[in-house]
Amino acid sequence: MAVLPLAFGLVPDEKRADLAAKLVEDVVNTRAGHAMVGMASMRWILPVLSQAADEGVAGAADAAYAIMAQTTYPSYGYWIGMGWTALGEYWEKSSRTRSHHMYGTGTQWLYENLAGIQTMEPGYKRIAFRPTVPTGLDHAEASYDSVRGKIASSWTRSGSALTLEVTVPPNATGMVYVPGSDPSSVTVGDAANAKFAGKQGNRLVYNVDSGRYHFTVARR
Repeated sequence: MAVLPLAFGLVPDEKRADLAAKLVEDVVNTRAGHAMVGMASMRWILPVLSQAADEGVAGAADAAYAIMAQTTYPSYGYWIGMGWTALGEYWEKSSRTRSHHMYGTGTQWLYENLAGIQTMEPGYKRIAFRPTVPTGLDHAEASYDSVRGKIASSWTRSGSALTLEVTVPPNATGMVYVPGSDPSSVTVGDAANAKFAGKQGNRLVYNVDSGRYHFTVARR
């Protein structure tokens, strides 16, 4: 699979989209929504797919969600179905030990990509909120009690509208990457402290100070 070359920037820019699209095709069709990778690629496949979604690769967010929602072998759901509460050495039920952090990328993806909470500076002094929004899911939320206070991100899809709420703790600032391409489609609560900073790929970017913010995107 193409996971590691994409993860480490080894692919020429003009070929990234094509290779990422092949990865999506491989996950969704060839592997029926499973990762089917070893420990090295499992660390990176989910964030690579989220990055591909940000770069406009069709189906990439859905492919990442398919991996996380799987319940058949090989998948996290397969482990849960066997009653496991820790991470195996490999996918098979014959795994000798269950303490292998390299498969912990699943939890990392839930916080950093699905909910979108990403640190930009040490100690969460500056925080990025960049949620991955797959078509098969209507809501996700996460929070983290950082050294500066509670950080939270929550998004909900209702019909054609998407709402995103973020909380930035005291003595911190943030950048909110709202899914969308038209600034006029976005309504911002506490707008005085949210400054539109431009577009990045298929995102609208806002700079925010500490506080709680509510973004509504009216999708057309």
